[in-house]
Amino acid sequence: MIIAPAAALVYPLTLKSFNDAVTSVEVGHSSYLSILAAVISLMLSFAVPAAALVMSQRLGAIENPTLAQLRARRIATLSVAAPTILVFLGVLVFMAGNPVPDVALWTLFWIGALMFVLLADNERPVPSDAKPVWPAIRVAHGFSALAIVTIFLGLHLTNHMKSVRAVYRAKLIEPVLVLLLFFQVGTGLYFAMRYMAKPMDAFRAFQVASGMYLVFYVVGHMDSVFILGRTFLGIETGWDFATGAPVGLIRGARNIRLLPHYGLGVFFVLAHLSSGLRLVLLGHGVSKPIADRVMIGGAIVGALIATAIMLGMCGMRVQFV
Repeated sequence: MIIAPAAALVYPLTLKSFNDAVTSVEVGHSSYLSILAAVISLMLSFAVPAAALVMSQRLGAIENPTLAQLRARRIATLSVAAPTILVFLGVLVFMAGNPVPDVALWTLFWIGALMFVLLADNERPVPSDAKPVWPAIRVAHGFSALAIVTIFLGLHLTNHMKSVRAVYRAKLIEPVLVLLLFFQVGTGLYFAMRYMAKPMDAFRAFQVASGMYLVFYVVGHMDSVFILGRTFLGIETGWDFATGAPVGLIRGARNIRLLPHYGLGVFFVLAHLSSGLRLVLLGHGVSKPIADRVMIGGAIVGALIATAIMLGMCGMRVQFV
């Protein structure tokens, strides 16, 4: 029950370990051990949300959970969003003038989450307080997502910074887009709280966990762009801003946080859309095996797209002669 919050607790250490290894290579102390340490550290950074996802699925499958198991289910789902929560927290602390190290706040929060689970009753199952999800809100959530994909997401992922920015930054479109994003966040939290109160299969648990990641990702991304970039720093939030120029994502001690943050953000948004498509297919009579394969295939494609985007953001270039 405490694997997910314990993994989230040590998440900043995996990033620091990666940066230490990369710094060692940069100053001329390159060795196979340094390279291996960097690879392992980065793998561990992605293993944290992966482990939390597995735990949320296992805890979600419990039919009659105790209070401790129910709390652990919710904390595990929240832990999936650890990479994006850390970036969001860092931005807030930076704009506040760094009165307290963000890692200190991070440590206190996740220790509190551990105690929240450990001190709960783990003897008797708790009565279910699950409430049904209103179909109208689910339909509105789906149509809102379709609108976001149409006017923003598809353009943003395929041509990130130049020619199409004028479309979703237009004075009449950008406020509508922001309202749609906040609607997605609000309804997403509504769904998460309703679904986490009752047993979930692995597909539902994945959908809820990916949605939880996107809740913090969307709010944090808007905070970084609208408040930190445009207002607080007064700079253009273009490619250099996104990739932590001139240091870059790999070499920067704090910029490395953006690598899992962005990579998982792209993956989860595409995989979450695939989860929604799976439910639409099931609702229209498609067999469960086929709908499941569509969702899994969409998640795999999302992982490939996320990998390609992150390689580009980290400096990889492909040239055709």
